[in-house]
Amino acid sequence: MAIHTGNSTQQPRLHYFDGELGCLHGLLLEMTERLINQLEQTLHALDYADMALALSVIERDVKINACHARIETEVRGVLGRHGSLANDLRTVLRISKIADALEKTGNEITDFAIRIPALTLQDHSEKPELLTDIFKIGGLIKIMLNKMTAVLESRDSNQAYKLMHYGLDCESQVQEGIKQQLALVLQNPELLDPALDALYILKALERCSEHCRKIAGYLIFMLDSIDIRGYSHAEPIQA
Repeated sequence: MAIHTGNSTQQPRLHYFDGELGCLHGLLLEMTERLINQLEQTLHALDYADMALALSVIERDVKINACHARIETEVRGVLGRHGSLANDLRTVLRISKIADALEKTGNEITDFAIRIPALTLQDHSEKPELLTDIFKIGGLIKIMLNKMTAVLESRDSNQAYKLMHYGLDCESQVQEGIKQQLALVLQNPELLDPALDALYILKALERCSEHCRKIAGYLIFMLDSIDIRGYSHAEPIQA
């Protein structure tokens, strides 16, 4: 007579659950890589005043939304199938929150792309100065998204902490950029309209940074079971 122990019946279910978590991580990685491409294309469109490329970025936002919807569908399925695995479900819930934050980041990048025509079609010799901070902050956001892919690929929480540090640095850089934009307007009031567009983009990138910092917190909690809400002091970044 075969004796069925708790371990023998639970083990297949746990292996299946681990496989589903792996699938969810893969979907997050795909969504993050799409966002990196969106940001790269948006910065390129701004640099070369490429309206067609900016429009394609806007149109591709539906693919980001589709990734988000697929993750949410998978999360609901996992929750329905494994409701009793309470200790592991916090990971699934964090994945859902990460997907939400990524989707919001995609929306901000799309808003950035929408502003490109208004900013690039205006002819001002000082315009490169207006764009300098945008490219600088955009580069930091790209680094943060790359750190995110590194965490998802390696499950290394050290990359998540670096992501948090970059987020804090990015927010301070945004504030400095805003001051510089206002200083340019004071020197040349004719720059008011393009400066307002530049400020709008900087604020959109700042919100991207905030979403990335939230994701860093979710990843650290998932990997190290450490709640870092309220963390506000950055240490020197080691790339």
